[in-house]
Amino acid sequence: MASKMKSKKQILNSSPSLPASYAFGILILAALFFSNSALADKFVPFVIPARPNVDSPITATSAEPISTSSDRLVVHGSYFSRGDNRVRLWGVNLSFGANMPTHEDAPHIAARLAAAGVNAVRCHHMDSARWPRGIWNSEDGKTLEPEALDRLDFFIDQLARRGICVNINLHVGRVHSRFLGLPEPNRKYDKISNIFTPALIDAQKKYARDLLTHVNKYRKVRYADDPAVALIEITNENSFFMWAGEVTLRTLPDYYAKILQRKFNAWLKKQYRSDEKLRSTWAEGVQPPGANLLKNGNFQMREVGGAVPLHWSVEQQQGCRAWVSRQRLESRRALKIEIAEADDTEWHLQLNQGSIAVKKGQYYTVTLESAADKPRTITCTVGQARSPWGNLGLSQRVELAKKRTIFRCGFVAKADDDNARVSFAFGGSDIPIWLANVEFRPGGRVGLQEGESIEQGNVTLFAETESPNRMLDRMKFLAETEKAYFDDMRKFVQKDLGSKALVTGTIVFGPLGLYAQSDMDFIDAHAYWQHPRFPNRPWDSGDWLIDQKPMTDYPEQAALFRLAAQRLRGKPYTVSEYNHPAPLDSQAECVPMIASFAAAQDWDGVWLYTYSHSSDDWNREQMNSYFDIDTNPAKWAFMRAGTAIFRDSGVGPAPGSRLLALTDSADVLAGLAELHLKHDRDMFAVLSERTGISHQKAFSTMILPTLTRRYGYSSIIKLKYEMDWSVEDGEGLYAIWAREAWVFAGHAERFEKATNGRISIAEPGFVALTVTALDKDALEVSDAALVTACGRCENTGMKFSEDRRTVGRDWGGPPVLIEPVEGTLTLPTHRLLRWTCQALGPDGMPKQEVPVSNADGKEILEISPKYKTMWYLLKRRPKAN
Repeated sequence: MASKMKSKKQILNSSPSLPASYAFGILILAALFFSNSALADKFVPFVIPARPNVDSPITATSAEPISTSSDRLVVHGSYFSRGDNRVRLWGVNLSFGANMPTHEDAPHIAARLAAAGVNAVRCHHMDSARWPRGIWNSEDGKTLEPEALDRLDFFIDQLARRGICVNINLHVGRVHSRFLGLPEPNRKYDKISNIFTPALIDAQKKYARDLLTHVNKYRKVRYADDPAVALIEITNENSFFMWAGEVTLRTLPDYYAKILQRKFNAWLKKQYRSDEKLRSTWAEGVQPPGANLLKNGNFQMREVGGAVPLHWSVEQQQGCRAWVSRQRLESRRALKIEIAEADDTEWHLQLNQGSIAVKKGQYYTVTLESAADKPRTITCTVGQARSPWGNLGLSQRVELAKKRTIFRCGFVAKADDDNARVSFAFGGSDIPIWLANVEFRPGGRVGLQEGESIEQGNVTLFAETESPNRMLDRMKFLAETEKAYFDDMRKFVQKDLGSKALVTGTIVFGPLGLYAQSDMDFIDAHAYWQHPRFPNRPWDSGDWLIDQKPMTDYPEQAALFRLAAQRLRGKPYTVSEYNHPAPLDSQAECVPMIASFAAAQDWDGVWLYTYSHSSDDWNREQMNSYFDIDTNPAKWAFMRAGTAIFRDSGVGPAPGSRLLALTDSADVLAGLAELHLKHDRDMFAVLSERTGISHQKAFSTMILPTLTRRYGYSSIIKLKYEMDWSVEDGEGLYAIWAREAWVFAGHAERFEKATNGRISIAEPGFVALTVTALDKDALEVSDAALVTACGRCENTGMKFSEDRRTVGRDWGGPPVLIEPVEGTLTLPTHRLLRWTCQALGPDGMPKQEVPVSNADGKEILEISPKYKTMWYLLKRRPKAN
């Protein structure tokens, strides 16, 4: 192509009469043309077929079929096992209709999963929709759809035949309240409300009974008795302590708020017996308010000729506009804020004041008088007045009505800061609001308030400002209430329904969330790196953003360490959702990093989110979303390597191990509550404070958290290998050299120095690369190994924004493209054997010989874009005499 194209100079000289500006424009277009052509030349199609080639030499060895009770997954000590054999679960999620493929598709899907080494599937979001996207009857949504059950039955049978077990999620997206005629909760999918509302708990149990007592007609056994139904999850991402859980609890609709308040008062009465004892306990730590730290809190002072009060700022972002004026509200002065233009994002409009000093550990109270022309909410926050704009302890929704009302918001400062700001976010609505007499004072805590009594049952779950003991009691009550729900649901599934499956409740949300899960059969967690953000409307497929940040470059922000801190010593630990979403340029790091890190931490299960969301689109040849990995070679092509690394223990436990107790308190729950109030859900911050462990140390140390120090150290087999995760000049490299696997992710120019010249990468700029033994032997003596390498992954015609943070709806089309890698690898040698290599096609079959050179006794493999592949198969044969 290049030889037939004119040079930029020829293009200009061919039109000598054109104006200079026009000629310059042509020059720019030509430059773009050449640039885009060069970019396109770096990518090659790599469409992995929907139906696997069973003759591929990299096909994983399938587990034995799951058919009898001896094949059941059990907990042995702190691990999963079948019989005497430890089992690690290497899996994928299936979402919505993908759980119910046709009878024609199901065998091929199961075979493809097994070929990659998958031995577990998580059945997710089955309950969220009506047939054909979900399991509910398409007409009334109240009964299970027979065709959905038939397809699910058949699919589970096909999976089990190939040694793949299933993890059934009971509650994910079902809104039972709607079908029971209950008031609408204030959280999607009945979350939080269904932890404590009897009618919603009964509805969950009915669904569990209907599903788990259903007899699979292809396996002739109830789901409750089927060894292929190995795990059950009670409810997905659902906890009092979940994201914005406090906001949800503070604003519960009256029906749900009264139920929870009754439970809270009953709990308090059991603890304290009398109002006098309760009042005495809650009085400890009560602190009168100090001086107001805000200037012009009554908004009376203004700049000459200006409307905005002195010392205050009105922030207007993304085209949102508002103006302020001093007017009378109920015969008294107030600041009226009128909104000319608002979008769905509340913080796009704010009134704030900065330059305030706060001290870590000090309690503060924000007081305001406010109203609105119609009922609406605003959010009061205290955070940093500069980048990174971190929250310092307060983010509270305030419910406004037409009546002028005094509100108080209290919090403990998370950190010292000499430039904090008080902010009121009022976007998301065009309803005018009124503010008056705003104060920000240290202190202001109260205990049992006047008129509150456990005898009368009117003690509120939240007071506007609270003493330490009142806050601790609320947190302890919520933790015990949540734990009681999960323990009861587990008992119902295993005892009442007779299910033999292992049960977990939900993922861990901080120290109290871990406590609530502490009696489950295993502990679970989720994490994403650079999950897409939706700045205006949730899940708007045309309006979303990701930041082009490789996790390799940001170890201290990495999701992996947060996950490591959420396990519980003595329990199997799984991560049932994980992904680095498309179209991240660095998404190829996802599978190598989670597989190797999980193996080094000795976890028990990992599920990538998600294989597919669709029940009838299995033959796509392009990526279709952030998460689906079935047609994303940057993820799916690494799954076979992940099998060797994690499922088959190609990377062993980290060289060191450390038992980390969360609390030394005699009152364990109180100790955990104090940690939760301080660190919220950040378990790594908890462990760091308790033990001083750093991210760097945690990378080479197996982290074993315990609730208390009642456990002693246990002997752990330690395998020595090299691990490094470092960043130089902003460029990171993640590296693990283990017995049966090498794992690398990072910037090309870091490879050569970090590996002492054994691996050199010419291009692209960012690479994920693994070398894995396929026969579960050490690479030095292995007969077969797989090299998997990739840079970026895109669809044909995918259109990025200028900053590459979104493609909107312009995902492009088939075929999906990869950025192949150019570089050299010095291979492990054997004195009697030598390596040969073949480049494999997307179907996993050999398509071209790749030379392995020999220099000074070293065998060197040169991988190159000319082979148009991610996969290189290494095999050994005897050396010639």
